[in-house]
Amino acid sequence: MNYPALIAEHANHLPPADQKEALGFILFLEQRAGKVSPDIDEEERGRRLAEALRKLQEAKPFAEITDPVAWQREIRQDRPLPGRED
Repeated sequence: MNYPALIAEHANHLPPADQKEALGFILFLEQRAGKVSPDIDEEERGRRLAEALRKLQEAKPFAEITDPVAWQREIRQDRPLPGRED
């Protein structure tokens, strides 16, 4: 199985909010990959970044967050690491 199909398969098992977050991360990786490419000029880089940000805005990955402070506290809570039981 190739990576795009594998990513899609795993994403299908996530709730919609997590799928949006995964999309945001993939768009970030695309944008970052554009930065390291020597054959892309600054103008093209800017266009790609604007397009990635537009897609991210359309996905509204944080739309369900009603209380940003509470969300931030929750997200920063320490959690046990997988495979490292106490």
